Amino acid sequence: MKKFSTVYKFHLKENLTSRVFKISTAIIFVAILAFLGYSNWANSSDSGNKDKISLINETSNEINIQALNKTLEETKLNKAGQSQGKSLRKKVEQGDLDGVLIVKDQKGVPGLTYIYKNFPNNEVVPVVSQALQQAYISNTITKNKINAETASSLLATVQVKDEVLKDTSNTFGIVYLFVFFMYIFIMGFGQMIATAIAAEKSSRVMEIMIPKVKPIMMMYAKIAAILTGAIVQIAFIGGAGGIAYLAGWLNADQLSIFGAAIDLSNLTPGVITAFISYFVLGYLLYAMLYAAVGSMVSRTEDLGSSQFPIIILIMGAFFIGMRSLFDPSTTLVVVSSYIPFFSPIVTFSRIVAGEAGAMEISITIGILLVSLWIINRIAGRIYVHGVMHYGGKVKLKDMIQVAKNS
Repeated sequence: MKKFSTVYKFHLKENLTSRVFKISTAIIFVAILAFLGYSNWANSSDSGNKDKISLINETSNEINIQALNKTLEETKLNKAGQSQGKSLRKKVEQGDLDGVLIVKDQKGVPGLTYIYKNFPNNEVVPVVSQALQQAYISNTITKNKINAETASSLLATVQVKDEVLKDTSNTFGIVYLFVFFMYIFIMGFGQMIATAIAAEKSSRVMEIMIPKVKPIMMMYAKIAAILTGAIVQIAFIGGAGGIAYLAGWLNADQLSIFGAAIDLSNLTPGVITAFISYFVLGYLLYAMLYAAVGSMVSRTEDLGSSQFPIIILIMGAFFIGMRSLFDPSTTLVVVSSYIPFFSPIVTFSRIVAGEAGAMEISITIGILLVSLWIINRIAGRIYVHGVMHYGGKVKLKDMIQVAKNS
């Protein structure tokens, strides 16, 4: 244990004091603060600016623009004449106007045309179309002398009531955030393990250390040291978020990632415990695979092709995890949650969506633990023999042969 501690402290100090670690941590910290600060400034600047949209009404149905502007929060409507259609369209193309609404009669019924350049204003069309519909109905009733009560009963809308048995839409943001985090973390730091081991081999450091420390102990110490360094970087990320929150740049009620709202109410103690459990198990699983690959490579240039099968597995877990966002109960997602290479990401997403019960969680963790034990033995054998292997490019069949013969 003393030797493990010594090697762990050595690798941890080497990792934390390296120029790459310091620069990358500083860049991440500053980038997060800059992004949150800019987002807060941009939202504040845009909050007072309304989209300018012109309305051309070529029908006899009157639309009260002043009344509509009182209800519109992000839009300012301006009345325009029929002869201004071409000039206003040109202004939209040049970016001087946000849009044009044109109301025309289409076979006796008013129709609405919305002209915009790139992105539509989702607020204005429903409001204007509703006002136009009401004006048309009022004119039709007056013109045909229809009894007001009869018209009112005919225009009564059908009441639709939604009753969702299990609404998972509010979990999109949390699942996306944590699935993406697991994917980036495991792949990034797993590759760091493989690169570090390959670099030590190429510099012949291994030949000095092996007589003093068991190779398997070196593998565990390096995996633990890089995990600790990663946790330090996560702490800096959390610190940047905390500073932004204290500065008022971060609104906990309006968090989102790629348009998906992050509902922090979903972060229950059970969800946090599940994330930590699956994250640690998933990291250890892939870290051992990366360590085994790194030990069999004599040059860092050969790492790319050697670790390709591992990257495919991680990418598969990520894409299936994304699939679970929309339907966590499909056959592919359910089956994948029991496959150890996929379960850290996929099962966690099902837990947040409320689809994974206690039995499924227990089984998947059990499978992960058994898989860890098996991979530990295989990766350990490959690592012990691989660190002293110096030769050409290693293929997958060579690694399998080493594991069998050990």
